[in-house]
Amino acid sequence: MDIKKSKWKIAVAISIAVVILIGVFIFTQIGPYNSKNKKDIIVEIPKGASVNAISDVLYENELIKNKQLFKIVVKLSNKAQQFKAGKYLLNQTYSNQDIVGLLASGKIYHDGIKVTIPEGSTSKEIVSILTKNKLGKKEVYEGLIKNPKELYEKFEFLKEEKITSLEGFLYPETYYFDEDSTENEVISKMLSTFNGMYTEKLVQRQKELKMTLSDVVNLASIVEKEAVLDEDRPIIASVFYNRIKIGMPLQSDATIQYTFEERKKIVTYKDLEIDSPYNSYKNKGLPPTPIASPGIKSIEGVLYPADTDYIYFVAKLDGGNNYSVTYEEHLKNVKEYKEQRDKLNQNKTKQ
Repeated sequence: MDIKKSKWKIAVAISIAVVILIGVFIFTQIGPYNSKNKKDIIVEIPKGASVNAISDVLYENELIKNKQLFKIVVKLSNKAQQFKAGKYLLNQTYSNQDIVGLLASGKIYHDGIKVTIPEGSTSKEIVSILTKNKLGKKEVYEGLIKNPKELYEKFEFLKEEKITSLEGFLYPETYYFDEDSTENEVISKMLSTFNGMYTEKLVQRQKELKMTLSDVVNLASIVEKEAVLDEDRPIIASVFYNRIKIGMPLQSDATIQYTFEERKKIVTYKDLEIDSPYNSYKNKGLPPTPIASPGIKSIEGVLYPADTDYIYFVAKLDGGNNYSVTYEEHLKNVKEYKEQRDKLNQNKTKQ
């Protein structure tokens, strides 16, 4: 009996030792590759990469020791669906769990030249931003913007008959470009971003409204320039739709501003007499092209306008608008706005 007990104890001890050794092995395999090496390593996770492909990239860059165990860590984390493509800044002190967390967080590493295109930027303003950041030449950009045909092969949506310029389609966003990026590559990245934002759902909605893409972006560009608050965008869109419906010109100061080399502080009554196809006081319907690059909120506002009878709107001091159905109501709102604005200016002067 004593011999049997002794053998049993030895077997238990060996089993425990094996379990401990396996645990230590696993712990070291899924832990940092080298806890003392903090040298940065940039890895790129391709779009649509599988966990297998990702583990290959990490293993080749000596960031994980065991691909199979890494896959198990991913599976247990239940975060594989959250992984985002792009470049990541890692080092060998990261454990498997740290790497999984970073890939799921989407904290992508950006190198190159950072360029921010604000919503409502005109193509001229965009070209100015790009050239100031030493990204290409003005005349090359202008040539591409005036000739969408040069990009037909890459972007099918540009083949629409009404699209005669890239104005409005250079999506406003923060971009990172390589220093040696060509003008074509820069423009293509912006168009690709637009194409990604303009989802199939929006395409179907456009078809329901029996509109062209050009018309959607055109009207959205005007809404973008007229609106300050997101909640106003669908309402402003409804105002323009209502004006079109009754055969009234859009009467947007924003389209007048587009004709000037530099934006004016105030559009005067004399400006409303300008002989231009972009003068929406003299010409009915949409201008020949969009007047700026609208953000997604303005595009959605045009595709999903509010249901209103409003024909007029005037700004409020808080950035919103007062809306009205009749011209008489509109005049009251204009008067109220001017009184509030004058009072505010007087208070500022006193201070």
